[in-house]
Amino acid sequence: MNNKHIAFIPARQGSVGLKHKNRLFFDNTANFLDKVDIFDEVLVSSDDCEVISCAKKRNYLTHNRKPALSGSSVSIKSVLKNVIVEMNIDPEIYIWLFYLPILYKDKADFISTMSKITRHKIESLCSFVPAKSHPFNCWMHTNGIGLQQYIENDVFRRQDLPKAWMHHHYLCAFKAGCIDDLNSELINASTFPVFLDRGVADNLVEVDTPEDFDEWKRIIGDK
Repeated sequence: MNNKHIAFIPARQGSVGLKHKNRLFFDNTANFLDKVDIFDEVLVSSDDCEVISCAKKRNYLTHNRKPALSGSSVSIKSVLKNVIVEMNIDPEIYIWLFYLPILYKDKADFISTMSKITRHKIESLCSFVPAKSHPFNCWMHTNGIGLQQYIENDVFRRQDLPKAWMHHHYLCAFKAGCIDDLNSELINASTFPVFLDRGVADNLVEVDTPEDFDEWKRIIGDK
């Protein structure tokens, strides 16, 4: 690989659904990154001194996140733009996003996806999973207006619905210099889609609540 690849871990301290979840799940991702050994650096951005301490013990790069960028309403794009500037990250470096609550990781998925970057000269990519609810079947209700379709259509047979996909940050990478062209979920019209099958999608439980954690443990127990 000619380009440098950085694994980026955002790990703010505050958590509403599951207290200190980023502390709880840090080692899961860190152990995977140390074992997979395909990234040039690991960079952790956090306002939590315990997480920063754990990162330094593993010789990771660390970024002390400002309180203004540590709230639940702050987009990951805003966080990354600040990190890129303050850490002086070269525009040609690829940044890979690793959300700690996504516990499932398969080394083969990351190796094959990294190879796609070289083959297709990709500047940003994101994985997509089959949509659980088709947008053609979704409605909104507004007082005084009533029911409205989100997407107007008259499709009535399931087999006639066009394929629908939801983005998922299980696999997410982009050139640092492209950050301004991406939306708040780090996607734009030129983002290379990595389509995941239902088997992988079923493993991608994002653990944000105790109930999610129970679901994840059930999935692991069933395998």
